[in-house]
Formats: sequence, structure tokens, C-alpha cells
Amino acid sequence: MKTRLLCLGFFAVLNCSNETPSEQVIETPEEWPIDPASGLRVPAHAPLPPVPEWADNPFNEAKRKLGRALFFDPRLSSSGNGNCPACHASFDAFQSGGIVDIPDRSFPNLEPKLTRNAPSLLNLVYAPVFRWDGSHGTNLYEQMALPFAESNMNLTPGIPAEDVHHVDVPLAQVELKRRLTEVVPGYIEWFDAAFDVDITEESLEDVWIMSGKALSIYIRGAVSKNSAFDRWNAGDDSAMSEAAVRGLKVFVGKGACNACHPGPLFSDFQFHNLSLSLPDENGVRPDEGRYGVTGNEEDRGAFLTPMLRSVTQTAPYFHDGSVGSIRRVMRHIASDASRKDPNYSPLLDRVQDLTDEEIEDLVQFLKALKGEELPVSVTSFALQNELP
Repeated sequence: MKTRLLCLGFFAVLNCSNETPSEQVIETPEEWPIDPASGLRVPAHAPLPPVPEWADNPFNEAKRKLGRALFFDPRLSSSGNGNCPACHASFDAFQSGGIVDIPDRSFPNLEPKLTRNAPSLLNLVYAPVFRWDGSHGTNLYEQMALPFAESNMNLTPGIPAEDVHHVDVPLAQVELKRRLTEVVPGYIEWFDAAFDVDITEESLEDVWIMSGKALSIYIRGAVSKNSAFDRWNAGDDSAMSEAAVRGLKVFVGKGACNACHPGPLFSDFQFHNLSLSLPDENGVRPDEGRYGVTGNEEDRGAFLTPMLRSVTQTAPYFHDGSVGSIRRVMRHIASDASRKDPNYSPLLDRVQDLTDEEIEDLVQFLKALKGEELPVSVTSFALQNELP
């Protein structure tokens, strides 16, 4: 059996020739021999590389400790009750498990809620693009600090609670520095230990970026590696069940999943329309997706391809959290429902009809992408001991 394979994706390791993506093929044999060059059965889906090292942000333990505190400290939210784990629980694959979450801007009320699902932060350290629509922030440092400027942490006084979308980074920079130097002055010493600076004398932007750098050092620990698939891929026949191996064949075969989910991270980091935000009679969608960033008509209703490592731990799914089961995700993609939008991704035309048995095998393969348990030093937090 052959299926077409796009040569797309971050850290993709296929040796793509001069053929166009539509001409690339991958064999799906009855047995999966080890490739002598890579030592893997499926070199296209190699293990995760080492976590990035940043020349402008070298690791030290003081930065990790500082980033951990910034992530968990509720005193850095407008209400004094919110923190990053409110939407990205460290003990639950760095996501909340909710369909949509309640931002700090709504406190003490339960409305309004956010309009998009908060994705997991697992493996975010590898991502070249962020958020469902790719908006706000061009690097991980900016992205990790951004929630302070959003309704999530709400360090933007004066913005109405009902406006959960407004982002004002300059305003948040003023309030974040005030909280780090006046409200919780213990952070002055912690920043000094991490960066060898006195943040009372640093610019608003520099304090903002240093906060993002510390948070980035902390989130480096949230990596989903050494999965059952990785062990099987390296030659351990016992690591994956027969159903999961059959599911891999569906993944690269009839399911054509690797068209959008290539590489070690199982994502092309592109934006695709899966008919999840259908236009009404006036052509208006509930969420325009990537179009809101680019203004390109072809981006209407398109959202970022999620990474699939540990995906079965991160329900619900899609940009609006509308599907709670990975099986329902597969059924949607393999059905005509994914092609209802006139702007649907043409890659969906590669997906063939799947039987219930094939969907179940595919689910078993996705379960085999679950990484090993994260260290307690990453997932747990003792407030009385680990805040300034």
C-alpha cells in the first residue's frame, strides 16, 4: 500500500527529493524494517531532538526557579487569584481539560469565558508558531509573557471585563514591572540571581522579555518524549500493540494523517480549514481563524495544526474545544462533515473512508504517542516554599 506524504513540517527528517509534495510516497509494508541510516523504522517521525539551547538565554537553575514562580504566582494576576495553571494545569498535561476557560478579567464572575480552547503547553518549546491563529508574539519569550497582557492574567487595568479579546502589551508591561518591584519586591532578588540585573533599573520591555525568558526556561521541562512509539520505532517490538502498529499504517495510509502531521512533533505548523467554523448565509463565520491575522481569503476558518505527542491526554479538541473524544475527531476528519466549508483544506481530499476498526486502530496508535511522565519538579508546586 502506498500513500502520498507531504514533505512539510518542523524538524522533518525525510530526505525530500526534487519531486513535488504530491509525488512523494511512503511504503506501508506488512513489516517495518529498521532503516540502516537512521536506526529507525519510520525516520519521518524521529524522536524529539534535545530541547533548544538559547545563546541569549543560557540555562541556570535560578532562571528555572524564577520561571516556575512566575508561572504559578497568583499575585501577578489582576485579581490576585489567577495564574498560568488556571488554563494550563501542570499536573494535567499543561492544559485545563475545559472546553473554554474563564479569564482573570471575568473574576469574580464565571462569565464571560474565552472563545477558544486553551491548548496544552507540552512541547511548546519546539514550536515555530503559536496560538490557534498564529497571532501575537514572534518567539517563545514573547509568547510566554503574553498572558499577562491578555484577559487571562489581566494586567491591563481599565479594559472592560466583557472584552476578553483585547491585548495591550505596553499597558501590561507597566503593571507587571510594578508588581515585580513594588507589590512583590522579593522578585528583585530572584531576577538578580537569574539574570544578574536590578530590575528596578531595567526598562519595561527588558523586564517583560526577561520574564518571558525565565518562563521559557521553565517550560523547557514540559516535553513529551520516550513514547511507546519512539521505543517501537527504534526497534522494540514489544513497545506497541499490534493494533497500534495497524493504526500507524492507517496514519500514513488511508487516513493520510501525516499530510498535516509530519515530523517528530507530528505537525506541519500550518493553518488548515476542517469545516469547524462554518459561514452563515452572509458568509460570516463564528471564528475567522487565521484570516484575522493575515486578511487572506484562503485563511478564513483555518486554524493551526496541533502537535500530536500525548494528544490523547489533552482533550477536548479543536480550536473551540467542541469535540471531547479523539475518536470523534477521527470520524469528523474522515467524513463529509470536514468538507462542508467551501474553504476546506484540499488535503482532506486525501483521507479515505475509514472503518470503525481502522479508527480504533488509529486511536491506539495515537495513545502510543504518549510521552513518559514529567518530573515532579515540573508538575508540582509548593507555594509556601517556592515563591519570593
